[in-house]
Amino acid sequence: MPGSTGGALVHINPILNVSDLQASIKFYTEVLDFELLGTFGYPADFGIIRWDQHEIYLCVNGQGQPGTWLALFVSEPAALCDRLVANDAEVLMPYAGDGGEFRVADPDGHVLRVFPSSTEE
Repeated sequence: MPGSTGGALVHINPILNVSDLQASIKFYTEVLDFELLGTFGYPADFGIIRWDQHEIYLCVNGQGQPGTWLALFVSEPAALCDRLVANDAEVLMPYAGDGGEFRVADPDGHVLRVFPSSTEE
């Protein structure tokens, strides 16, 4: 609710539990085109990726739960689905081109539900 005790909500950043940080970073940056902001730990066990102003945290066998579902609203879902298919991503539900969603799994089985959205939202 606007004006709540905590003020404005500035960000919500999901934390995904991953088994292999480098494989997850490769999927999100090379297949989905996220930007890698950084990794932490030695050896690295935590990473931050970003697409526009939206960040996802990746944590090796720690925070988060396996099998998390995320909803992504993108302006060009058909192009993204084509890119995923071209990169042999595990498409769980193909894009029908009817304004509906498609689903894809990341390397750890997290499910990304991808919906069409205008950039004006």
